[in-house]
Amino acid sequence: MINQAPEIVSQSKIEETDYNTLKITLLGVIAVAVSIFTVYEFNQFLLTFQYAFLWFSLFGMLALLILNIFLVFFVKHFAITFGVVFAEAFFPLIFFFSYFKGPHIEVLLGGFFLFFIFLLLGIGRGVSRFRNSIKMRFFEITKVVTPKLVTGFLILASVLFYAQYFLWGSINETMARGIFDESLRSSEPIVHLWYSDISTDQTVGEFFSALTTSQIKKNPEVTINGVPVNIRDGLKELPLEMQVKIMGTLSSELQKKVEEKVGPLNQNATVSDELYRFLNEWLDTLTPNMRTILGIMATVLLFLVVKGFAFLVYWIINLLAFLIFKLLVVANFAVPGYETRTREFVILP
Repeated sequence: MINQAPEIVSQSKIEETDYNTLKITLLGVIAVAVSIFTVYEFNQFLLTFQYAFLWFSLFGMLALLILNIFLVFFVKHFAITFGVVFAEAFFPLIFFFSYFKGPHIEVLLGGFFLFFIFLLLGIGRGVSRFRNSIKMRFFEITKVVTPKLVTGFLILASVLFYAQYFLWGSINETMARGIFDESLRSSEPIVHLWYSDISTDQTVGEFFSALTTSQIKKNPEVTINGVPVNIRDGLKELPLEMQVKIMGTLSSELQKKVEEKVGPLNQNATVSDELYRFLNEWLDTLTPNMRTILGIMATVLLFLVVKGFAFLVYWIINLLAFLIFKLLVVANFAVPGYETRTREFVILP
């Protein structure tokens, strides 16, 4: 008698589950510890503006990004991943208990909550792609994970920046001046593309003198009574004393034009001193609401600028994670499993 039931041929497979509780616990504990360390170091940087704290926080962030990428590959149960990510996101709040009784704590909690959500979203997207792939392609998986993780970190960093500097007033005069001076110095290379001789460390008099010299170098020809004159070549034919006198006059005229728009300048003060004074005078004219809006705008702008350049380091993060992943496989910390998917077919006996 012919058996009408189709014959099913299948192969056994390794069950995809969490085998080693100790290793998973170790991974989770390290991830939480690194998260606490990273947030602490970054917050200390905001409070002290010492770059050593910033570097430590960046290294911590890199380590935490890699550890969260490993959660995608190593942890199979969502409940475990959820617990680890929850601890990563909220345990660092231990450093902010003193702020809980103060105002605007909801802003801080909102930042940590968004940090948690983006970590979970990134890992969730990676797990989804991993489990729907026939073959594990490490970089194809991490490319959907890393951007979400980095966004979460940047959101938390931006919220801490806004809270410390604009809500809680943690910044003092020395720190504010230091941040201002560092911002000016960081922009000088761009300014030097057009005016190589000027610097904000110069006095006002030196600055306008250098600016006048740079302008003459760039645009030596001026029109006097409809006649083009090469002032640079003309100066060379004059005695040195006359050159100095003419340059001084041109510099003074340029300074007067600027003072007509911004007010009187201290000739002997540095440019950075005068700019900082103008900034403080302008801030004093703002209402509290305007200062809040200004703080939000500055924070959002900082976030967008950093986020805009963050994609340049995604490949570095993914490459380091891949190399460490391979080392863990070689060291037998992790072992790839191969699953042969069953296939049903019908034969004619």
